[in-house]
Amino acid sequence: MPQTRTKSDNSSGARRRRKNEDCTAITQASAERGEPESGAGTDVADTSTSKAMITTPSQMAETAKPHPTSAEPSGKVAPAVEMTLMEFVRSAWQILEPATKLRENWHLEVICEYLTLIKDQQFRSKFRECSEGIIFNVPPRTMKSLLISVFFPAWVWTTNPERRFMFVSYSEKLSTQHSIYRRAVMESDWYRNAWRHMFTFSKDQNLKHHYENSARGAMFSTGMQSTATGMGGDVLIFDDPLNPEQALSEAEREAVNLRFDSTFRSRINDPATGVKIIVMQRLHELDLTGHIMAREKGWKHVSLPAIAEKPERVAYPASGNFQDLKPGDLLWKDRLPQSFLDAQKIGMGSWAFAGQYQQNPAPLEGGIIKRNWIRFYREAPPAFDFLVQSWDCTFTGSDRSDFVAGQVWGCAQGSYYMLPYRLYERLDFTPTKAAIKSCHALFPQAHAILIEDKANGPAVINELQKEIPGIVPVSPHGGKLSRAQAMAPLWEAGSVHLPDPQVFKLPWMENYIHNICTFPRAAHDDDMDATSQALIYMRSHNANGIAEYYRRLAAEAGR
Repeated sequence: MPQTRTKSDNSSGARRRRKNEDCTAITQASAERGEPESGAGTDVADTSTSKAMITTPSQMAETAKPHPTSAEPSGKVAPAVEMTLMEFVRSAWQILEPATKLRENWHLEVICEYLTLIKDQQFRSKFRECSEGIIFNVPPRTMKSLLISVFFPAWVWTTNPERRFMFVSYSEKLSTQHSIYRRAVMESDWYRNAWRHMFTFSKDQNLKHHYENSARGAMFSTGMQSTATGMGGDVLIFDDPLNPEQALSEAEREAVNLRFDSTFRSRINDPATGVKIIVMQRLHELDLTGHIMAREKGWKHVSLPAIAEKPERVAYPASGNFQDLKPGDLLWKDRLPQSFLDAQKIGMGSWAFAGQYQQNPAPLEGGIIKRNWIRFYREAPPAFDFLVQSWDCTFTGSDRSDFVAGQVWGCAQGSYYMLPYRLYERLDFTPTKAAIKSCHALFPQAHAILIEDKANGPAVINELQKEIPGIVPVSPHGGKLSRAQAMAPLWEAGSVHLPDPQVFKLPWMENYIHNICTFPRAAHDDDMDATSQALIYMRSHNANGIAEYYRRLAAEAGR
């Protein structure tokens, strides 16, 4: 069981006392304004107005119109009802989920403390190195969107109605849905009875996806690929910027990352005080989280897996409390019990589960190729029946391009051996040619030099066929995924052997294994392409008797 520790008993007791003061504070404030208690202290689901407003998202959209605000008596401004964010969530929950009991959990308090620092403009001063913002990686169905994209902004406007927010999701439809939910909370009787004196909605900017208030605050919602021209915010919230289907497409992933870099990164109103919030489940090593974390240091990263994989102490950033976790502890056992997680892992597959629930898009046990399938050899066979070079060529020379991958593989007695050679670099055309020629000089006995006849391959093939014998253009059949799956039985059967990195002194071996075992969610697939190409070619030619043909030629040459 996870254990929660507190820095001091006083702070813990204060939080418990505040939890019980919610309705009392609202009732007292309503009485000071001469309003009836029923609007502040009763469940809004019991009022006919609220029922009509929150039954469905479409009904909520129909009611998104400004309400008139009554004048305060004698010109006096009513005092604001101040709540902690978690207290606000407890009361606002029944507006959006009147038939469902709120299940609280420690991780909600942790997120609330980070959001409170942002609201109070203390985040940048507390985390001075995090000049960009914060990234929350949390599993699905853990209240991340309701808490961060719905309740948090509505809560901020109870004391700071001048704050401006921009919300971005993978689709404009999802972003607009969150906008409607926020509006439903802020137009509820409960909210207006407590904070109607703080602001009214503007009549001239009053759309489902974009509304402003009388204090010049604004909330604008859009999609990752939708327009954002001229818009900005004090707080930018990116809620699920990528969906699971998009994550498997390199083009879709890069489009989201490029859109973030080129468009949304500059939408902060004041770079000195503004904060970006990214909340998502991990989907790929190069999803938006991976893209940012690989290049930048200006972000606070909070990763909360559904099942703890290592001992960890999760800190509460404001109160000084902390949560101790040990391997196997569940993030939220009441909502995500072990039986549910086990079923999800079977249904989704280990790759999807590792990313979406464990926030680890490279699962510990591997992807298509499992780590426990890896076999090493300490001594190579005395002779190979068949030997090939295998090349996957992508050359632009830029820092963001894929790699040129070159490997040497041999077949002996039905098993396949990677020789202790690997090239894995970003190269342009001329160095790629030179690398292949150099490899040929090291392994002149190779029966074939396989070069994928796609992308940059044809240019290399045309040049090298004039200089080196044995160049074989390979036209791959099927997609990368299907080729990797076709080779998986060889790995599982123990028929593929890698050189022992300790014996052969190969510092690159761990990187190679990582690329192979995390495919198709690896950041780069060049190693897998070169490996699959070699294994498929050798297996098919060995099955057709080519290996026996070369053995016979070798025997005749030796007589």
